[in-house]
Amino acid sequence: MRWRYQFFWALLCVSGTAVSCNLNSPEPVTLALPSLAADDSVRSVLLSNNIQLNLPDAAGVLQIHSSDGLALLDQLANWPTGSGDIATIHAQPVLLDDDYDGKADAVYVVDIDGRVWFVPLTAAGFSTPVAIADFSDSGLSFLQPLRMVQTFAADISVTRSRQNMLLLVGSDVTTGDTLFTIRHQPQRLAPLQLNDLMARTNIGDDELRHGIDEHLWQQIQHAAGWYVQLNGRITAVPQVYAGVVYLTAADIAAVQPDCSVLDSAEMTLHALHLHHAGAVYAQRNWEIEALAQAKLTLQQDSAGQLALMLTNTEQQLSISAELLAISEECADCTVPLRAEQFPKLIRLATYQTEFGAH
Repeated sequence: MRWRYQFFWALLCVSGTAVSCNLNSPEPVTLALPSLAADDSVRSVLLSNNIQLNLPDAAGVLQIHSSDGLALLDQLANWPTGSGDIATIHAQPVLLDDDYDGKADAVYVVDIDGRVWFVPLTAAGFSTPVAIADFSDSGLSFLQPLRMVQTFAADISVTRSRQNMLLLVGSDVTTGDTLFTIRHQPQRLAPLQLNDLMARTNIGDDELRHGIDEHLWQQIQHAAGWYVQLNGRITAVPQVYAGVVYLTAADIAAVQPDCSVLDSAEMTLHALHLHHAGAVYAQRNWEIEALAQAKLTLQQDSAGQLALMLTNTEQQLSISAELLAISEECADCTVPLRAEQFPKLIRLATYQTEFGAH
């Protein structure tokens, strides 16, 4: 299945319809669903979208197969739209385990036009999808993998609540990529639109020096998320560490379809506050050494301190060693990120059944 995925993405790039390099995994998403039997066991299955199914130009479809990929267990091709169709799905979906029992409760999906869906899962497969956002009027192509962050944050009533925040990347051939964050609001009846988000592409010098204005912060809390136009092409899947969104980007012309960059290219590291896209460090972005086809990871350096790394199959670069974490004390407050504090909790495993446990 891997070679078919790579072939179709290469075909899209050659035909000129791709507007960004491909940061998706070539494999279907592996997930655990409850067994159809009466016991509490689980079964491992595979979730595929249009690309893995060799249907890159067809209407959006999801399929669940057995773990060996041979048996089709369920399919979602009829969506709650006027036509029953949505645009093709190229972006890797992201799973939600809402109760942390090791089984997937739902999947978030975005089609290439920017319609975002929440699809509950049952032991049998897909339940009825719910549209939670529609950015089809943006004119962007949504090709990159979805990311989800579960966080506690104060809402407009200053009540701390758990929120599912999604990170999406929309791409344009000439203007580059735009990063979106949206909060899933289950109580909302209509899908989010672009005007429900705060535009945070540019921030003023006063905010950089003194922090976010209280009135603006309240506006962002009323909004459903924010977006930032990067004026470049994203080269690594965005990562969120201790409330900071990190991503790398380079000039549009310098990024190749396989996410490699030209030798002369400059690469930029962006570091944005998860909840309002403001600055966490002295600047929101700065130049770093370019490293092609690299992933952002958080690792301990030789001194035992946490460092942000760019890593590919041949090389590893430390790009930031004095990391910060956002603090709940105020909208702009930060504290140093220490190895002994992060992560505070690691879920090693979830056992559905135990025999002979000690």
